[in-house]
Amino acid sequence: MAIFLTDVPSCLSSRRLWGAVFLVSALLTCGAVTAAASGEALAKVGPELRVLYESYLAARASGRPLVVPDPSLQIVEDRVVVDAVASAAVGDLEAGLIALGMRGTVTAGRIVSGQIPIAQIPAMAVLPSLTFARAVRATTQGGTGVR
Repeated sequence: MAIFLTDVPSCLSSRRLWGAVFLVSALLTCGAVTAAASGEALAKVGPELRVLYESYLAARASGRPLVVPDPSLQIVEDRVVVDAVASAAVGDLEAGLIALGMRGTVTAGRIVSGQIPIAQIPAMAVLPSLTFARAVRATTQGGTGVR
């Protein structure tokens, strides 16, 4: 398998990207993703992400489509929009999340936002560069519309 590192954004050096790929591979190899399904391992993600992941597992086990438990969560296909806070260098967290399949990443300060596959919530929770992650909720403007 050949990976070409052309057109890589400057914030994602090949060293960081390879480091993230190595980290994710090590976590998968060691079975950390399986262990992450426990409540303690999911401590770095918000309760709405834990409930969503549990619903995802139940849907897969039953063969039924996923019913999103909270309609205010922003779901895009099999992904959920999250805000993740970096424990140190935001580039390290961004690289780790991209390695897990995050799309549409944007950063602001120590926060990385994007669409992470629901199946990768446990893997995200064990990233050493993550302090905390929460789901982004859709909001509407209230009011009667009468002025």
